[in-house]
Amino acid sequence: MVTTEMPDTQAVREAVHQQYESFPYPARNPEDELDRLLQPTMCELPRVNAMLWGGCRVWDSAFRVMDAGCGTGDATVFMAEQLRDTGARVTALDLSAASLDITRRRLEKRGLDEVVDLIQAPIEEAPSLGLGQFDFISTAGVLHHLPSPDVGLRALRDLLKPDGGIAVMVYAQYGREPVYLMQSLLRMVAPYEFGEERRLRILKRALQALPPENRGIRGLLDTPLFRSEIARSDAGAYDLLLHSQDRAYTVPQIYEWLDGANLHLLDWGVPRVYRPQTYWPGVDVTHLPAKDMAAAAELMHGRMAKHHFFAVSTEVSLAPQPASDDLHAVPVWTAWRFDAALGQALAQPGNQLKFDLGEDRGIVLNGDALNRRLLGAVDGRRSVGAILDEVSLAVTTQKPQQILRRWVDLCEAMREIAALVLYAPAA
Repeated sequence: MVTTEMPDTQAVREAVHQQYESFPYPARNPEDELDRLLQPTMCELPRVNAMLWGGCRVWDSAFRVMDAGCGTGDATVFMAEQLRDTGARVTALDLSAASLDITRRRLEKRGLDEVVDLIQAPIEEAPSLGLGQFDFISTAGVLHHLPSPDVGLRALRDLLKPDGGIAVMVYAQYGREPVYLMQSLLRMVAPYEFGEERRLRILKRALQALPPENRGIRGLLDTPLFRSEIARSDAGAYDLLLHSQDRAYTVPQIYEWLDGANLHLLDWGVPRVYRPQTYWPGVDVTHLPAKDMAAAAELMHGRMAKHHFFAVSTEVSLAPQPASDDLHAVPVWTAWRFDAALGQALAQPGNQLKFDLGEDRGIVLNGDALNRRLLGAVDGRRSVGAILDEVSLAVTTQKPQQILRRWVDLCEAMREIAALVLYAPAA
């Protein structure tokens, strides 16, 4: 595991606190809030509902979610928007008052401030604050900045209801190699005691002065994620290359980390990213257990910079997800108001259907009449069986079994990019 850490726990926490007071991250302007709704993949509540509760959980006054380490509020705002007018509550927890203020102003712009409780506190202290327990907790880009990610993860586990789940994003080791090369250099030429503004000036000069063949520079500029972080804002550049506490994980280390917190990995943020066949079609990995398949996929990819995953307590026994050919299951789109985007796509002529739901979630599908009928019939209410019956009446050139096979292929492809879930029949 790569780690660049200061020696003292309190010093680490204070340095991180001060950084986010000076450079709230990610950089967001509340005045622009109504221009677009940012939609973090891991906070799409229909998917959370399907994975944890088979689609049976109701959004009401008993339903509670937390954004742990909310920063400037992307996940907080998105979850609050999905829970608008349901009576459900969102708790946004962060160490930085400046970040919480931006979150508050963003919520006010959307008229969602009454849905959210803002709490300034470290994640490690959250179980002692009397906040109660939560159905779902999201923590993205936070635990790897704590003095002890182990302590932080266990604290969040203690805040979960018995059947609750947690969504986590932490850094991935292999893809961040250029980041750590530059961090090592900057710790020498721009040490912590220089202060934030001076360190930032040195960082900018380094990016301009170092030769383009420098491995760190080349890796940063060749990676769109890193390049955009540096170019978009000082907060992004500082967070990426001057952070006082930063560590990354490989897939095996994630499993080990979760085991230490009595948590079980439920699914990856975008499942196909962790399938070896995505990078090596036809490769035989049937001899490998699931966690080793994911580790192999990480090595095949070679440049993963983040890991997104869902986890639950090892004591939770979840029902298996419905199969794609379960005629009683109900298919539901995960993305917020995806049906509108789907309608626009289906209205376009051509032999392809293209969808891009975000990072690693792009897909190109056969755009023939059958696929268009099947996709267009998904409304979040009708079962697979009802959809197939309707399509069979309209597409008489295909036998029912052929339509079923096409549905299974289509459903599996959309599930692999976390675009579609199946609610259990009881839901």
